[in-house]
Amino acid sequence: MSLVVSEDEAVTARHALSEERLAHLRLQIRRSVSSPGTVSDRQLDDAIAQAVRAFAENDADALRAAEIVGLYFEEIGRRQARRGDDVAALRQAFRSARAAMQRGLSYGIGDAITGDRFIRLREELMTYMNLLYHHARQGLENEHRRVGATTAASGPLDPDRGDDGSRFSRDQRRALARLEPGEQIQVLVSFAHALPGELCRQPGVVADRDRHLALVPATWTSTRLGERLTRQAVLGPAVGPTDAAASASLVWRAARMLADGATRDPRVLVPVEDLLGALLLDGDPMLSSLLATKHLGPWEAMPVARRLALGEFLLTMLERPQPTNKLARELGIPPQTAHSRIKNLRHLLGDSLDDPTTRLELIVALRQMLPLWRSDCSEVQVAEVTARSAPVPSGLRGSRRRSR
Repeated sequence: MSLVVSEDEAVTARHALSEERLAHLRLQIRRSVSSPGTVSDRQLDDAIAQAVRAFAENDADALRAAEIVGLYFEEIGRRQARRGDDVAALRQAFRSARAAMQRGLSYGIGDAITGDRFIRLREELMTYMNLLYHHARQGLENEHRRVGATTAASGPLDPDRGDDGSRFSRDQRRALARLEPGEQIQVLVSFAHALPGELCRQPGVVADRDRHLALVPATWTSTRLGERLTRQAVLGPAVGPTDAAASASLVWRAARMLADGATRDPRVLVPVEDLLGALLLDGDPMLSSLLATKHLGPWEAMPVARRLALGEFLLTMLERPQPTNKLARELGIPPQTAHSRIKNLRHLLGDSLDDPTTRLELIVALRQMLPLWRSDCSEVQVAEVTARSAPVPSGLRGSRRRSR
């Protein structure tokens, strides 16, 4: 039982924290740490959802809840370090999240806890946010130290170090130089965790200093590799030494997408060939964000439900061109609605809708924005239903009767 509230009050609070109210709280926090037009961030959404639920299910016990979700936030910190954030940026994001938590607390608890108990609950919530911040900061600083050490080891003039983080160590460059004509290797990358030491010590395997990237003989089968992995990794194609750097760049990007939650695959060993579509459409967050702003920025003024309906219709129309009536049947809408949406899209996009390059850009932008719009739409609907079902104070009911 939490020290903040009594056991009876904790039970009451858990009942008050319905799924609808938790969804409202998650939405407020996510909006507080996201810029307008930001693409969907599934890893951050998952971390926020886990944090809110852990605090609610552990009776507002900050220490116990932070122990449960601490690793989520250490990984968020590592990810933000890889994206170039520093401690100041992380601190500002958590400051915004704290403010959102405070604003949403009254709605989340309702009348279940009031007075001094509510004040103590709010203090416990701020303690919880501080603990999560320290977990995230630890992950961020550890990743900055790791990258700094690797950069120092590689040297500033290392020609095999790419902007995307992929690089070859001196031992790996030597191994590539010793390959016989026609001999090939495969690049293996584990972005979030080090590759197993036992694997990296196998004959013919050459890993970098931090064991995130290894060169593996092309003769090794996927089964043999998978048996030696404990965490997820991405395997590149068999290539010669002249194509090794390009392969490493591609595999590194794919592994980073899996680590960041931009795409998902349940397998421990993922061939990069199975992620080519995701790499093409979602492999560059900055590019996707720019495309979303370029083509879909004006859509932000629309109600979220209309934006979602038009976006889903447009994506289906672009990915699977077909007669309008057939498209309407596939989407389960009347033909006249389909014709109306095409007219609206023509008004929004004009003749650019017929340009092949623009159509490809729209597919990339929509694939990034639709998950966020779906989440916003469902959470707004939940909040509206909750508001309608909330009890009306007796004084307000009387005034409504008199107004009739």
